[in-house]
Amino acid sequence: MSRFTHYFGRIQDFRADVGGLPHWARFIVMVLALPGLVLLVLSIVAFAVSLSALLLLTVPVYGLLRRLTAGREVTEVAGVKRVEATIVE
Repeated sequence: MSRFTHYFGRIQDFRADVGGLPHWARFIVMVLALPGLVLLVLSIVAFAVSLSALLLLTVPVYGLLRRLTAGREVTEVAGVKRVEATIVE
């Protein structure tokens, strides 16, 4: 929790420092921060597109395999046997 308060305090200090600048200086900082914000948004969009492509390719195959193997159930895992035991004190 102390890390959270530490970082929260640093963010508050930064906001106070930027808030203390004149309007024209804040505008310059905002303009210089725009490319980073655009890259952040583009990376989020790229992640969403890659996740969609993954699902688009795998969900139909999963559904097909599920229908093909619907009647078959695996009752025993390979190499594992059920053991029953009674404990007597």
